[in-house]
Amino acid sequence: MSNTDFTPPNLGLDRNVAFQMASIIYRLEQDLRDSSLRKLDITYVHFRVLQYLLEEDGKPIGDIARAIVAKPAVFSRVIDQMEQRSLVRRAPDPDDNRLTRVYLTDSGREKYAQAWPAAHRIINFALEVLTPQERESLEICLKKIGEHVCF
Repeated sequence: MSNTDFTPPNLGLDRNVAFQMASIIYRLEQDLRDSSLRKLDITYVHFRVLQYLLEEDGKPIGDIARAIVAKPAVFSRVIDQMEQRSLVRRAPDPDDNRLTRVYLTDSGREKYAQAWPAAHRIINFALEVLTPQERESLEICLKKIGEHVCF
């Protein structure tokens, strides 16, 4: 059998959870980029970093990269871009000079605040087809999956 003859058994795209999740995320990312992020001159990755730091500012670079699932070499360039745009600033960890922490700037907070209403609308639109119980179940399931595969 050649590689081109391989068909996964009983796994049509409608049953392929990874395909479905990737398609949904890509669509939501595209909608946010088109509705808000381009105008603000930030990328979706920038938005995710801002969102992560908004919850807890001053995180080590490695923690942020892991949380948003970015490769360290690529992520370093992302932080460089964000510093150039005055969205974040880097500083050595006060307790461990080997670590670098990233902090939001006022400009970064403002950009996030400007992007959030569009993001909120997009999320609400995506989830409006679910009952409150389904939404709660989805949140629980996604958290569980995320903790298993990401952290």
